[in-house]
Parts: sequence; structure tokens; C-alpha cells
Amino acid sequence: MKTERIACGTSNVYLLRGDSGSVLIDTGVEKFKDKVLRACQNANVKLILLTHGHFDHCQSAAYLARNLKCKTGIAGEDAALLEKNQKRKVYGKGIWGNFYAGAANRNIGQNEIEAVTPDVILEDGMSLAEYGVDARIIKLPGHTAGSVGVLCATGELFVGDAMQNIPFLSATWCYEDYEKAKESATLIRSMNAGKIFCGHGRVWNGNKNKTSNRN
Repeated sequence: MKTERIACGTSNVYLLRGDSGSVLIDTGVEKFKDKVLRACQNANVKLILLTHGHFDHCQSAAYLARNLKCKTGIAGEDAALLEKNQKRKVYGKGIWGNFYAGAANRNIGQNEIEAVTPDVILEDGMSLAEYGVDARIIKLPGHTAGSVGVLCATGELFVGDAMQNIPFLSATWCYEDYEKAKESATLIRSMNAGKIFCGHGRVWNGNKNKTSNRN
């Protein structure tokens, strides 16, 4: 399997290329929809997998699903964010956490998501083999109720916004549920993944933080 990072402003989109198909993890904001589409040409994308329902991760889902003629998947707890443009507040702790959560809530409130009904409801442990990649879904609630990650057989772990690597690997700065967010970060660390791919920031690779960018 080959992993490609598609830089979309402050967000990361990942293309997992398998032998019989590909999975696109998140889509970025609408501004980058054509960049992501170009990166996916000839990749035989079978599934757009959304780690959660915030606009900066799924705003282009409907557009890309139409153009790539593929399915869209999200956890059931976040389906309304994608399908009905539901707005849910996030929270933070301390001066920085409250500032960051306030900025996130403003952005969530100001941005719309083109409605799309998910074809696939992502469940914990679900295999992605039918979409061409040797990987499975890991539930990582907290940042949102339906946040999920993807664990590949290669040891690579994609965590969405359950953690970020800015400037170091840490639990999410804002969340719908603080205790669940802490539990998810603990779970991620316990998995001893070879690499951790975050929705924002660099790839975590032990003492090395590097990845192959697609610009």
C-alpha cells in the first residue's frame, strides 16, 4: 500500500492506494476540491472515508463523490453533520483551549457543507479490504462523537483530529467530550503505531517528523 499526503491549507488529506482500489481519508475545504480531485485521478478511489464531520475535513465530500463515482463513509454519530449540516459546539480548557475552541466554533458556524447521505456507516473494527486497502476502522470519540481513525496492516495510523502534531504530538485541543478525547489519545499512544498521520500538522514518526508532500 502507498500513502500520499495532499496538503490542503492547514488540513491534511490522505490517499491510501492499494492493489485493487484506493481510499481517500477526508477531503479538506471546498477551496482545495479540484486539487484533491486531480490527486485522485487514476487511483480507483472506492471510498471517501471521513474521520469526522467538521467542514475542514468533509466540505468537498459531495463534490468528490460525484466526480470520483465512489461511496462516502462516516460514523453514525457524525452523520447528521454531513447529511444535515448540523452544527455542534466544541470546548477547550485553559486560556489557549478556550481561544482555540472559540475560533473553531466561529469557523464551524460560518461554513456550510453540501449535504450528502453517507453510503457507509463506519463501525469500530470494520475492514476496508473491500475498498482495496488492508486496514480497519478504529473509533476515536471525543473531538466529535463520531471521530474515527484508520489502522493499516503496515502499522500506519490515521487519527483525524483525535490528535495533532503541532509542534509536537498531543491530544486534540478542542472536543465535544473531554474525557472521551483523553481516552482516545491514550488509546492512540498505546497502539505503538509506526507512523501517526494527523488531520493537522506533520506526520509523527518517532524522533523523525517527515512525510512525502503532494502539492
